Amino acid sequence: MSSPESVLRQLVWQEIHWPRPLEDEQAINLLRLWSAQSHAPQIILEARATRRGIRYLVGSQRRHASAIRRDIERLVAGTIVVADDGERLPAQAVRRVRVNTPVQSLEPRSAEGSTRSLLASLAAVQGDERLVIQIILGPRYAPQLTPRTIPQVDQGIASMVLRGIQPEQRRGVSRGVENKQGEHGFASYVRIGVSAKEEDRRRTLIGGVVSAFRSMVAPGLRFQVDFDHIQKLNHPSSEWPRFAFGQRLSAVEVGMLSAWPIGEGPVAYPGQPPAHPRQIRPSFAASSVDRIIASATAPGSTDVRLGLSPADSCHHVWAMGPTGVGKSSMLLSLIVDDMAAGRSCVVIEPKDLIRDVLKHVPADRQDDVVVLDPLDSEPVGINPLDGHGRSPALVADQLFGTFHALYGDQLGPRSSDILRHSLLALAQRKDASLAMLPILLNNKKFRQSVTQHIAGGDPFSAGPFWHWYEQLSPEASGQVTAPLMNKLRPLLDPHLRHVLAQPTPRFNVRQVLTQRKILLVPLQKGVLGPESAQLLGAMVVAELWQAIQERASLPTSDRHPVMVYLDEVQEYLRLPTDIGDALATSRGLGAAFHVAHQYLDQLPSSMRTAFEANCRSRVFFQLAARDAKAAAAMAPGLEPEDFMALPARHIYAQLVRGGAVTDWASGATLTVPKPTSSSGTIRARSRKQFGQSTEAIEQGLRSVLNPSAENEATSGRRRRSQP
Repeated sequence: MSSPESVLRQLVWQEIHWPRPLEDEQAINLLRLWSAQSHAPQIILEARATRRGIRYLVGSQRRHASAIRRDIERLVAGTIVVADDGERLPAQAVRRVRVNTPVQSLEPRSAEGSTRSLLASLAAVQGDERLVIQIILGPRYAPQLTPRTIPQVDQGIASMVLRGIQPEQRRGVSRGVENKQGEHGFASYVRIGVSAKEEDRRRTLIGGVVSAFRSMVAPGLRFQVDFDHIQKLNHPSSEWPRFAFGQRLSAVEVGMLSAWPIGEGPVAYPGQPPAHPRQIRPSFAASSVDRIIASATAPGSTDVRLGLSPADSCHHVWAMGPTGVGKSSMLLSLIVDDMAAGRSCVVIEPKDLIRDVLKHVPADRQDDVVVLDPLDSEPVGINPLDGHGRSPALVADQLFGTFHALYGDQLGPRSSDILRHSLLALAQRKDASLAMLPILLNNKKFRQSVTQHIAGGDPFSAGPFWHWYEQLSPEASGQVTAPLMNKLRPLLDPHLRHVLAQPTPRFNVRQVLTQRKILLVPLQKGVLGPESAQLLGAMVVAELWQAIQERASLPTSDRHPVMVYLDEVQEYLRLPTDIGDALATSRGLGAAFHVAHQYLDQLPSSMRTAFEANCRSRVFFQLAARDAKAAAAMAPGLEPEDFMALPARHIYAQLVRGGAVTDWASGATLTVPKPTSSSGTIRARSRKQFGQSTEAIEQGLRSVLNPSAENEATSGRRRRSQP
C-alpha cells in the first residue's frame, strides 16, 4: 500500500491546450514565474507529435500539479489544462541536445520563423510514427552580476594553456552573456525521442528537429547531439537527480525550444488545431433538474452539460443561426424535457419541429396535447373575441393593438377607425368570431343585425359611425374599406376561417396555463400562405399574452413555469404592447420565451433591442459574417471568426445561473432522442377532445350570411363583463 508521501511524489501529466494566438509575452512570463520560484519543483515539458497533431504535456509531482495548472491558466488567458490519462507511447531512440557554450544566449534571426521550422519538423511524422521534444526543468538559477571582464566564450584549452584566459572583446557576445546571466533560469535537459519503423527514418526525424534548433543559434554557438538512454525520456524521474547539473537555459530559451506555438496575431502553424472556433470551458455544470441545452466541448469538460433551471429560463432564451445548423434539434430536446417534467408548453413554428415533437410525447402527457393545425380535417379553434372576464371595449382595443402590431403604418387613419368600430361591434355580440370581421363590412344584412343593437346605445361614437357607414353607396364603401379588406381577407381563407370562425371553440388558450396543456401550432407557410400564417400566429401569441397577464392575480407560488417556443419569431411575436415590456413582465409571471430566428436583419429594430435587453440567455450557432460580428460584440473574448467557424450543431452559449449571467461557453447540442410516440395517434386524440368538424364550422358561418328572424332576435348584444 502506497504511503501518502509516495503518492504525492508520483509523476503526473497534464495536457495543455494553448489559445490562439499564444502571445510571446504571456508564455515567457509564465516561464519566468517558474524560474523564480523558491521551492523549485521539477517541471517536465513535452511536445508530442503524431499524425493527428501536436500535443503539449506538462509533468510534475502530484503535489505540484494543481499549482502548475493554476499558473498556466491564470498567466496565459484562454488556456485550458486538463489531466492527461492517456498512455505516453514510448520512444525507440533518444538523443540529448545541448549547446557548446551555455553561457551564450540563443538568438534566432526570426523567432516566428524558428518556431514554424520546429513545428514543421514535428509535423513531418507519418502513419504510426511519433516524435517528442522533452525539456526537464530542474534547479533554478538566480540572476547574477557579470564581472567587468568576461572570459572569451569560445577560447580553446590549448589557448588557455599557452596564453592564459583571454577577455571577451566582442561587444555583442558580452552583451548576450550579460543578458542571460541577468535572468532567472533553469538547470535543464533537452531530449528528442522518436519512434519509427526504420533507423534511417528515425535519423531523418531527429535531424529535422535538430536543424530547427540550429536556426536559433547565435554566431559561435552550435548544438551537440548525443545518444541517451530511452528510459530517461520514456520514464523520467519525478525528482531532479542528486548529482546532475544540466545546462543553463533562460526562460526565453526554454520558450524557443519547447515548440510552443508562440506568435503574434492569427499565425497558422503546422501541426496545430484550427485557431477557430475557440473552445471555452463552462463556468458551471448543469444539475439533474436543469433543462439541458448542450454538452460542453472544451477539453476536459466534455462530460459537463450546459443547462438552465426552469426559474432561470424565465429570463428568456435567444437562439440564432441559419437553417441546418441545429436550432430545431436544440429546441426539440428542451421541449421533450419540458413535456417529461409536466410543464406547460406552447410551440409555434413554420417547419417540421412540431412533427418531431409529436413523435416524442410521453405516454402520460398525450391527452394534454392540443394540435392547433389549420390544415386539420377537424381543426382546433380559438376565439380572440371571447371576453373571458374582459369588457367588450378592452377586447376590441387589445385586438386592434394586435392588428396594428402586424401592419403598423399600413393601417391609415380611416382604416384604423373602421377596424376599431368593427371590432367593438363584434365584441358585443355573444356568438361572434373573428372570421365575421370582413363579413361585417361587406354584408349589409349581417351588419345591420349586429349594429342595430349598439348604435342607439352609443349616440356619441358607434351610432354616428355606423350611420355614416350605412349611408355609403356600395362603390363608396368598397373604396373606403379596400385598404383594410386587403388585410382582413385572409380571415376568410378556408384554412384560417376553420380556426377563427368557431364562436364557441372547445379549447381556450388559458387552458395551457391552468391545465398545463401542450399547445402545438404548426404554420406551414407553403400551404397557408405567408400572410395567413403570420396572422394566425400573431393571434395565438396575442391570446397567450393576455392569458399570461391574467396570472398577475395569482400568488407567485402558483405561477408554474410556462415554456413558450417561437421559431421564426419575427413572424409571430406581434403584441399589442412594447415587446421589451412584455418580456420583462412575463418573466415575473412565470413565462419563459424561447425565441429563434436565422439572422439579425430579420428582426425589426424594436424587436432586436428587446431581445438584447431582456433575453439574458443566448445560444448562437454558426453565423454569417455580419451576424458573427454582432455576436462577437456581445461575447468578450470571442471573435467573429469563432462564430463563423462553428460546425453544425455546435454553439456558443451564455446562460443565466441563479439569476446572474454567466460567461460564454462552447458546446454541442444533444443527439435527437428516438421516437417514443405515434404522431397520428396524438393528433387523433387532440382532434377528438378539442376539434370541430369543418362542415359544422362552415354551416355556422353560412347562417351568419343569411340570418333568420329567430337568429336575429337571439343574437342580441354580448352581455358586458367587468375587465
